[in-house]
Amino acid sequence: MGDLVKNVIYLNNRDSKLNEQARSKFAGKVQSAMLDLYYAGMDVPLKLVGTQSQIDSFMGALKREKRYMDSYMKHGLSDTRTLGSRHDLMTAVKAFENETGLRWPFKN
Repeated sequence: MGDLVKNVIYLNNRDSKLNEQARSKFAGKVQSAMLDLYYAGMDVPLKLVGTQSQIDSFMGALKREKRYMDSYMKHGLSDTRTLGSRHDLMTAVKAFENETGLRWPFKN
């Protein structure tokens, strides 16, 4: 998979060495990879670099992001199922941010 890796995403910012430009680049890489997946309907080679717990928290937040989007599209924004999904997403995002020191890329 070495030559096929399109994006490398570094999840460790526990020592807060990344500046705002680097954080924006992180968000851009994640969003780009997710859009590629969405439009292509196939796997996009992506390499995550960090501890196992950082990677797990990233994947957990990403899964909850998808569940929230799916619920929003199916039930609407004010439905209790969507609100529950949003709460689960916010919990996962907080865990990700605490674990990595990075701001979740899809957060306003």
